[in-house]
Amino acid sequence: MMITTRLKSLLILSLLLTATIFVAFMSLKSIQQQSLTTSHYIIELEESIDVLRSRLWILQEFQDQDALNQTQIALFSLQKKLAANNSFSPNAKLLMLNLRRITNNLNALLSLAKENVSAPSDHGITSKNGMLTVRFNISIQAMSEDLTKLQRLELKHSADKQANILMWVIIILTVGSLILLLITLSTLKTFNQSLHRLTAGIMRLSQGDLHSKIAINATNELAIVAHQFNTMTNRLMETTIKKDSLQQEVERQTKQLQIQTEKLKYVAEHDDLTGLYSRSAFERQIDTALARCQRTNTHAAMLFIDLDKFKEVNDSFGHDIGDRVLITIANRLQNAIRSSDICGRLGGDEFVVWLEPISDMLEVNIVIEKIIQHLSPVINYQDINIELNVSIGVALRPNDDISRQALLKIADENMYMAKKVPGHSYQFSQRSTTALNNLNLG
Repeated sequence: MMITTRLKSLLILSLLLTATIFVAFMSLKSIQQQSLTTSHYIIELEESIDVLRSRLWILQEFQDQDALNQTQIALFSLQKKLAANNSFSPNAKLLMLNLRRITNNLNALLSLAKENVSAPSDHGITSKNGMLTVRFNISIQAMSEDLTKLQRLELKHSADKQANILMWVIIILTVGSLILLLITLSTLKTFNQSLHRLTAGIMRLSQGDLHSKIAINATNELAIVAHQFNTMTNRLMETTIKKDSLQQEVERQTKQLQIQTEKLKYVAEHDDLTGLYSRSAFERQIDTALARCQRTNTHAAMLFIDLDKFKEVNDSFGHDIGDRVLITIANRLQNAIRSSDICGRLGGDEFVVWLEPISDMLEVNIVIEKIIQHLSPVINYQDINIELNVSIGVALRPNDDISRQALLKIADENMYMAKKVPGHSYQFSQRSTTALNNLNLG
């Protein structure tokens, strides 16, 4: 299997595991939200039952029409809330049916209580009113107990669902991680073996051994290189030339391999379009520069450069013109800075420049003005004149900060402050401005 295919498989599997985690978290969130909604609903039912209990007490105490009406209103409100929600587990739905049945019984008991409102009240637990009071109390108590059971059932149901989801997520992540590990180890083993054979073959060739061949036991990119290498040695063996000529051919092939290595290194570290340092390569260069500044106690500056309204150029003239503008800007930028400075492209129309060393703020201003001067001229391409303004944010080391991330962040923020000023502009942070007023970085 090709190494690139293995890497793509690793990427796809990683994305699937990430998606699994995301879906699991969303499901847990949904379950928690549903549980919270159910808890609020049960609390509302408890409040309605408490209101009904108080109304029944007033009815039994005063036995008048107004108390009866208030009790009926409270019962109707409870029945309405009980009918408003059916999103429960099967066992919980049985409790809800029981609660509705109890409310229907309470409705029937209220009909009996209505007949006794105007009649003379009698007392005693065996009296009619006493029996109604007992029935009312039993019904209310039963509803309270059912609500407690309902809440417990829903909490248990929610906990079971969450536990089930977590169990499946753990299983999927464990299996996926094992597969990732196996693919990674297999890819690493294949890569190391192929690379070792290729290296050994090159070493034998450098010693003048044209008879040994690189064993090809796999089908991957390095095996293709090994096949090409074997083809090359076969052609060298078939060519009857003198020893000196053969040595020259070996040296030429070795030099070509070195050039290819340098080209690959250059492509890996430089932006495809502009030839400037890529973001990752620029960050490595800055980390090295910061360590050097820390060791020698020198000052430096980070410039974050952005082209104003560059998107309009792409939208109006197309990406080909936009690419030509970026190439021109990159060339001008390289011509504007010093040989000791570092220039890179972060992406889009964003460029960064590292100025090192700097002695005072005046020197920083001179370099920035020179950059603006070089970037200001109109860009003419295919009879199209393009004029862009640049906004530059500045961060100073150590005045603003001493870490790469912080300096980039400060320079980026200052660049957005500079964008608020029409035309070409650049912006220091407040701390750097104070240093500028003193014309002294220290």
